[in-house]
Amino acid sequence: MTQQDKEENNPKTKEQDLYVHGSIYDDPFIHSFLKKLPKEVAASFTDLQLLQIKLHFGTRTKAKHVMDVRSMIGIGGWRYYWVLLLGRNRRDLPRVQAAWFKKGRKLIFILGVSFLVFIVFISLYLLKSFLGIDIFPRFSLGLWSWFSS
Repeated sequence: MTQQDKEENNPKTKEQDLYVHGSIYDDPFIHSFLKKLPKEVAASFTDLQLLQIKLHFGTRTKAKHVMDVRSMIGIGGWRYYWVLLLGRNRRDLPRVQAAWFKKGRKLIFILGVSFLVFIVFISLYLLKSFLGIDIFPRFSLGLWSWFSS
C-alpha cells in the first residue's frame, strides 16, 4: 500500500484536508482576492499559496481613526491621492523617543505649575492691594495702580 493509498483511505486525513481547504476559501480576504482575478488564474493557486498571500497581505486591517479622509486628485494626465488621518498613537515608542517624551511631559508639567503659581501670586497681590494692606512700606510693584486705572 502506497502513502497516497493510505491517505485516501484515512478518513481523518480527508477531514483535515477539507477543513484546511474549506477554511482558506471561506476567508473574506481570500474570497475578495480571488473574485478580482480571472477564474483560470484564481483556480491555479494552491492552499499554501493562498495562505501565504493571506499572511502577507490579508493581516493589514484598516485601523480605526477619529478622522480618515481619503481622496484622489487628477491634474492633467497624472493622478494623485491624499490621505488625512487623525487618531491616538497606540504604538510603543522607541526607547529614545520615550525618554524625550517623558522629559517633555515633565517640562510641560513644571511650566504649568509655574504659571499657576504666578497667577495665584498676582491674584493674592491684587487682593492685598485692594484691601489696602501694605506689607512692605514704600514698595509697590505698580500692579494695583495699573489694574485700577
